[in-house]
Amino acid sequence: MLVLAVGLTSARTGSVPLTSVVPLVLVGALLLRLAPMLVLAVATVLALVASMVLRAEQRSPVTPSLVVVIVLTTLMAVQFARGRERLGLTGYLGEAMLVDLRDRLLDQGRLPQLPPGWHAEGLVRPAHGDAFSGDVLLSCLSGQRLEVALVDVSGKGQDAGSRGLLLSGAFGGLLGAVAPHEFLAAANRHVLRLGWYEGFATAVHVAVDLSSGKVAVSSAGHPPAVHAHGAAEAELLETTTGPPLGLVPDAEFPAVTATLERGDALLVYSDGVVEQRDVDLGEGIGALVARLLSLAPGARAGALAGLVDDVAPGEADDRTALLLWRDA
Repeated sequence: MLVLAVGLTSARTGSVPLTSVVPLVLVGALLLRLAPMLVLAVATVLALVASMVLRAEQRSPVTPSLVVVIVLTTLMAVQFARGRERLGLTGYLGEAMLVDLRDRLLDQGRLPQLPPGWHAEGLVRPAHGDAFSGDVLLSCLSGQRLEVALVDVSGKGQDAGSRGLLLSGAFGGLLGAVAPHEFLAAANRHVLRLGWYEGFATAVHVAVDLSSGKVAVSSAGHPPAVHAHGAAEAELLETTTGPPLGLVPDAEFPAVTATLERGDALLVYSDGVVEQRDVDLGEGIGALVARLLSLAPGARAGALAGLVDDVAPGEADDRTALLLWRDA
């Protein structure tokens, strides 16, 4: 009724601009469910038609640009309300649930405080600057054992974000609850039970004994971890890689072991860091290794973001990495 009143008043007296219906429609999109929003949309169209008829009689027609603005605003408002109805969100604060989900996902990847002499940095950058990512970074500290899992769901950004959220919750419950050598096998069984038709997920699991520096790395179709020996040389911890999660029942995921001595570093990453359109996987990994070795052991703190940006500029794919190192 308010929209109709604004339209008729605008047409008859010109004292109220017809554009006043636009903020009313926008407020309705934020506050109303789909059915009331449809009523508001119909009222807006009726107000626009009435205004066009009355102003035509007064020889002051409504401009085509104004008609386009009001119609497009109304259509977008209805579509917005329809999307909120599908999600079951109510009121303008309904999106807070999605924000909370995103924050919980990021919290699971937040690295714990490590003992003196150990440091770690993690980075999750969704494709195209989205808030949700197909990459999942999880960590767990139990006594002197640090476990980290980096999971890469097929797809990228928001397209894979829902599956990333699903695996974040499930794998976050597994990490630290099962023996390290059983983590990927349990994760594989879980993904198989889901019966995904959209794709699969690759993953790397790292277990570190912080008292001795011994590391066990197992992989499910994931690029190899990089072990930097100071700033002098680096090696790829290539194991007999198991298949991606969700493809092969009863798959095995053997681990490769190494020892992080003082001054050493370990880098794990998603394929978005090393795969570019004009660069093959081997070249990308080589560039990543070279960039890691260019960092002096004492200059690693805060360097992960720059390292990833140098090797994989742009936002075409999700980019996730974890750098763990010991003081020299």
